[in-house]
Amino acid sequence: MPSRSSINFFQQYDRLLSNEELDQVLRAREFCERAFSRSVLGAHLAGEAIPAEWIGKWAATGMLGLQAQRAHGGLEASYVCKIRVAQEMARHGFAAAFCLNHHQGGVTRLSQTGTPAQIEHLLAPAVRGELLLTTAMSELSGGSDVSALTASATPVAGGWSLSGTKAWLTNGMVVGGLIVLARVPDAAGAGEIASFYVSLGEADTFHRKEIMLPGARSFRLAEITFSEHFIPEWALIAAPGAALKTSMASVNAARVHVAAMCVATLHSALSEAVAYCGGRHAFGKPLVAHQGLRWELAEVSVRLEAANALVFSAAEQIQMGGNPMGLAAQAKKFAVDTAIWGIDQCIRILGATGASAAHRLNMHYAEVRMAAYADGTNEMLLDRIGRGLPSSYPT
Repeated sequence: MPSRSSINFFQQYDRLLSNEELDQVLRAREFCERAFSRSVLGAHLAGEAIPAEWIGKWAATGMLGLQAQRAHGGLEASYVCKIRVAQEMARHGFAAAFCLNHHQGGVTRLSQTGTPAQIEHLLAPAVRGELLLTTAMSELSGGSDVSALTASATPVAGGWSLSGTKAWLTNGMVVGGLIVLARVPDAAGAGEIASFYVSLGEADTFHRKEIMLPGARSFRLAEITFSEHFIPEWALIAAPGAALKTSMASVNAARVHVAAMCVATLHSALSEAVAYCGGRHAFGKPLVAHQGLRWELAEVSVRLEAANALVFSAAEQIQMGGNPMGLAAQAKKFAVDTAIWGIDQCIRILGATGASAAHRLNMHYAEVRMAAYADGTNEMLLDRIGRGLPSSYPT
């Protein structure tokens, strides 16, 4: 069971939730305990991804439809509820939380904005976890510069023909479909960017390649290369010229979502370090009774609380319908940096045992490092913050 401190730590989020949403958070907490938590750590120690069976078990709870409409079998939960569900899982493993909760996005998008044909073809299996969807924006040569993408969707009879390579796809080794951004050529040149639902199935017009992440394979990152892969006409999401703006509209919420999981993972690491230092004795007293070590733990707690307050402020604004670009960037940048630094401090404070298989601190550290690249690097975030300084801090 989670400690009283973990419940109190997230209480400001939970005050914004309905009783039904609090029940969903409790269900997530119960799901993550014991077998799931042990499996996540065991997979990390073996250098493997978490067993794929956990994806089906998570889907069976209905959590992939957390924000989908009730008419589609969803729960219509709020943004803060989505964050809290992810945080409960992130306390046990950041990669597992990132990947399993990531697939909610595809279901939510289908339910809220999908056409009747898209809903008919894709939604029911997506809710059940039989069709996992992930977003395919990045490319090997483009990285964060989405506008430079080169994958092309050429118009053909009844739809489009997709060619090109997409990279850094979350759970890309197991997904059955993608939300792809590709350039539709026109007579004037390279054309504009459009987005599509792309089903993979058993077609021989694509192949996958795992992007190896030693110590963090539970992300199951992959690159997928397409060669004249057919996309039916009904699968168009955003027309050429509108896709990039549509895709970037939700990026602030995604950044805060990642930041919230970082905060939860650091809270778990600090709790583990405090418990160990309270029970381990050296030189006649508990480790935590040594002032130098106690101050180091205290410093981690100070920065953790500051990161949590910043993340909550951004999450609250999004919950209220706002679009806090600068604040979302600040929250992600600070939360990621704090989590990476803080987990490293916890490992060092525990000494050699902190780096051993006796604790999950090394797993937390290896996985949270990847948060620095999701939904905007630190450099991009600082540039976003900097451009907004005159309006954010007027004289």
